[in-house]
Amino acid sequence: MENNQKIIQEDEIDLRELFLTIWRKKVFIVLLTFIVTILASIYAFMKTPIYEVKAVIEVGSFNSNSNSNSNYIENPLNLIKKLLILNKENIKGIQDSNIENITLVKSTPNLIELSATSASNENGIKLLNKIVADVKEEHLSKIDSYKSLIVDNINNLKSQIKLLEDDKNKFDGSLAVKFELVSKINDLELQISPHNIQNTKLIGDIITNEYPIKPKKKLIVAVSFVTGFILSIFLVFFMEFIRSFKDKND
Repeated sequence: MENNQKIIQEDEIDLRELFLTIWRKKVFIVLLTFIVTILASIYAFMKTPIYEVKAVIEVGSFNSNSNSNSNYIENPLNLIKKLLILNKENIKGIQDSNIENITLVKSTPNLIELSATSASNENGIKLLNKIVADVKEEHLSKIDSYKSLIVDNINNLKSQIKLLEDDKNKFDGSLAVKFELVSKINDLELQISPHNIQNTKLIGDIITNEYPIKPKKKLIVAVSFVTGFILSIFLVFFMEFIRSFKDKND
């Protein structure tokens, strides 16, 4: 019992000494905490703010009634890989702007969400608009090639019909063949109709945020205050340890 009381008494003395040490150095603790907090605040408010903008694009298709990946102008996953490579090569040319994330929208395989960070919402919007415009231009070229191929097939079928209409080339069943050719022409013309061809496009408006995502000023100030306070107490105890060590040696 006596030993336990001695241990408790020693602990109480130690805690009292610790508190008195902190109290004697309270000015130093307050000043150091204040300085660290002020420096961190200056850094937070001087650092260039980073804004985030988002957009969703729909990958175009050659047949809007089909959900098959083979009918997309470009496979959405391949398009994502291509955009990531272009972003790494930094060929977009919009200052202080960068594509942060490119992902497929869940449950909708032909919708791609683009997320960009920039020094301003305006530059972020320019970057996303440029990306969408570049993709649309590339896909429009593919649409034109697709249409050209279909038109060539249609012209070829029409030439065959003209040959069948010539009296010299008529034969039993030529009328049925002509009907089949006309049906194929109608199907091909339907494939290149505006209803069945859709270019890649932006869905809705580009989403912006009035407040920057970085730096998180309040968080930086709060963390710096706590860090400065803990650091100042540590320095106080360290200096007290050095002083007591010197006193023992003396």
